[in-house]
Amino acid sequence: MSAKVRLKSFNGTKYGPSTCPPKENYWLLIGKSGNVVASKNERQRLLVQFDVPISALGLHCHNPIDNSLLILESDLEFLK
Repeated sequence: MSAKVRLKSFNGTKYGPSTCPPKENYWLLIGKSGNVVASKNERQRLLVQFDVPISALGLHCHNPIDNSLLILESDLEFLK
């Protein structure tokens, strides 16, 4: 599966909580694009590999594919 997407929100919101640790502020990726590299998992999230280096933004990236995060489909805008 491969589709070009842009993050429009994270976990359903456009802004993170004020208490969010900097390494978990994935809201910094809103507006960034990437590609869906795996189908929905058991938690109904798609694996998205972002075009920007996530670690350069100071964010944790725990997935085996560099620059990828599991994202809710509803947080994504599918591009042509």
